[in-house]
Amino acid sequence: MDIFSHIPFIIVILLYFISSVWSIGYIIKPVFFNKKVGKWSMMMGFLIHSGFLIFLGLESGNIPITNVYESFISLIWCILFVYINLDYLYKLPALDTFLVPVVTALSLWALTFDGGDLLITVSLQSFWLIAHIIPIFIGYASFTISFSLSIMYLTQQRQLKHKLFGPLFTRLPSLEGIDRLMWKTISFGFPLLTLGLVFGTFWVKTQNILGEQWYLDYKVVLGLATWLIYAALLHMRLVSSFHGTKIACLTIAGFCLVLFTFIGTFFMGSKHAFQKVSEHTHEKFE
Repeated sequence: MDIFSHIPFIIVILLYFISSVWSIGYIIKPVFFNKKVGKWSMMMGFLIHSGFLIFLGLESGNIPITNVYESFISLIWCILFVYINLDYLYKLPALDTFLVPVVTALSLWALTFDGGDLLITVSLQSFWLIAHIIPIFIGYASFTISFSLSIMYLTQQRQLKHKLFGPLFTRLPSLEGIDRLMWKTISFGFPLLTLGLVFGTFWVKTQNILGEQWYLDYKVVLGLATWLIYAALLHMRLVSSFHGTKIACLTIAGFCLVLFTFIGTFFMGSKHAFQKVSEHTHEKFE
């Protein structure tokens, strides 16, 4: 992509950054920061982000996952899409303060992957591929929100422990409320992750994407490890009635593994249907 193609996403990042600053500023110094500025900046960024994804899809003639950069910004879009819908359903107070900075950081990170030569070299018209990607991305988005809720939980717990009953304490939900929302987001994301992994298994088996030893691919192995962590979280919640700090810390660990599974495996040599090819070669696969 040329430099001008970056402009819409750079604008998106700037809007997310403004939203982050105003969201954080509102809970610390509400006199100087209007919460509506943060909300509207995020929504404007999301709308431009949506338009940018549509542009990328029309340009390639496929869903925008033809390279690692497009996959990354599609995941970030899913995070905000899930958040906006959950916020509408549950009225999540102050979550944007913890989530939008994460989205901003991920967006900046995504920008570093543009210009890379890791391009997807399989047909994007496969049902199993689409059925694999959509639930996985929405599941990962839910886990990103649960991660932000975990940071919120630990922050509020610290306020209580040190008796810091200032503006931050009053604007955050109760520990019980945050814990309940963590449970809901993990419960929402886990079945989607499960579906995505099952459909992904059908995809690699029917298309022979990763060869006979597909189960040794780093992304496959770490995807299973991620599934086991969140399965353990749900088990501890349902059977052992674990709550609070332990669940929050495990949720943070789970999200770190999600990020490593999504991006880190490429640095370990995993290609996962991506290959280092030229744009000319890539056109043959579309």
